[in-house]
Amino acid sequence: GKQHRSHAKATESSRNLKDDQDQKEEESKSDKNEKPLNIMFFYADDWTMNVLGALNKDVMTPNIDAMAERGMLFTRNCVTTSVCWISRSTMVTSTYAAVHKHLTVAGEQLFNKTTPWLETLYPLLKSNGYYTGLIGKWHAPSPKEFTANAFDYKKGYFGKHWFPRENGKVRHVTDLNGEHALDFLKRRPKDKLFALTVAFYATHALDNDFPPFQPMNESMGLYQNMTIQPPKTATEDHWKRMPWFFTERNVARGRRRRRFDPENFQDQIKNLYRMATEVDAVIGAVIEELKAQRVYNNTMLIFTTDNGVFRGEHGLAEKWYPFEESVRVPLVIEDPRMPKSFVGTRNDEFTLSVDLAPTILAAAGIPAPKRMQGRDIAQLYLDHKKAMSTWRQDFFYEWVQGNPYNADGHGPYFQIPAVFALIRKDYKYFYWPQVKYEQLFHIEKDPYEEYDIWNSTAQTTKQALDLMKA
Repeated sequence: GKQHRSHAKATESSRNLKDDQDQKEEESKSDKNEKPLNIMFFYADDWTMNVLGALNKDVMTPNIDAMAERGMLFTRNCVTTSVCWISRSTMVTSTYAAVHKHLTVAGEQLFNKTTPWLETLYPLLKSNGYYTGLIGKWHAPSPKEFTANAFDYKKGYFGKHWFPRENGKVRHVTDLNGEHALDFLKRRPKDKLFALTVAFYATHALDNDFPPFQPMNESMGLYQNMTIQPPKTATEDHWKRMPWFFTERNVARGRRRRRFDPENFQDQIKNLYRMATEVDAVIGAVIEELKAQRVYNNTMLIFTTDNGVFRGEHGLAEKWYPFEESVRVPLVIEDPRMPKSFVGTRNDEFTLSVDLAPTILAAAGIPAPKRMQGRDIAQLYLDHKKAMSTWRQDFFYEWVQGNPYNADGHGPYFQIPAVFALIRKDYKYFYWPQVKYEQLFHIEKDPYEEYDIWNSTAQTTKQALDLMKA
């Protein structure tokens, strides 16, 4: 019926990646005169556009903001799947979930099942002479023979905000991230280029614990005397506007209760912001170390995150669904190759999680394998005019743990329903395959996604149309 045709059209449109593929070969042939760069990749967890001082005056992230002033802030950067392990596998492989198929945490698809492991980001860096490191969250299996091909230095841990240490004390996860990052930089062989990923666990909530956000004790004085304005759509009215299959059994609804319901909102949003400021402090310390080692001017710095997160919007917590708070996430790139005219500017093109690996590989002078589906983001400032002539105007979003085309085998629709979306700058189309339900938002006129114009009744249609015309 109508739904299937619309879904097929969205799938076909968004997966028409030929232009991106044609461009990639050209982009990956880096200028012979350009020296490969060191790579410093700050990869946070569950972080929204709103948790960045540059975009929200309530939040203190001075070091990331300074990166944006010395580099570029991408204001329409999105993930193609908004959940930790799938998004991280998309980052590493530069392929959509339907291609890499790492749809459950324990799946080993990356290791030569759906993906040639040696053609993913970290093995490519290592095999091309980089000293590689991963600190913090990996969120996939780690078979020794495969991780040996990828990382010279690996300290993997996540899932808690506090970790017991040998001396009986506990250490905060972000504190450990910082310690290990500095350890990597001090120990690295000085005759090799390096690529370090610091995969922070902050600001991820503790799923089944209270309080869900547990910052360091010394951060508790921050944000104390502020009142944070709740999001515009964090109301019961907006929850009631959600589709019929969003009930109190929905996991995102259930997790909102002790995180972002009115009784807990102020305490928990402040704890979340405190954890963000702690991550920012580690980033500052790492940048200082790069400067002390005199490698800062030969290092590409990237800050981004695996997915966004609801903080009460639409009556929800968590991620999964293709609303703005979940799919649109910060990306800051500071790059010594960046022309001065672009330094300190913002870019509003669709940059995606599939673009991260090709961007890093190009900065390292390593051709991106043909199977990668993303593009080198740096082309938006290194060859702006040419990049703009072929840059994507839409993208396909997918959250599914069953069959990647029709969601057969996905979990119960009333808990965390599967969803596909076609996302453009003017409209967003959602298709919930388990219940064959469609939605359409005129995002250009309705940035908070309050009016589903596909399913409006006569009265709400009139309101929606009035809003569109305004």
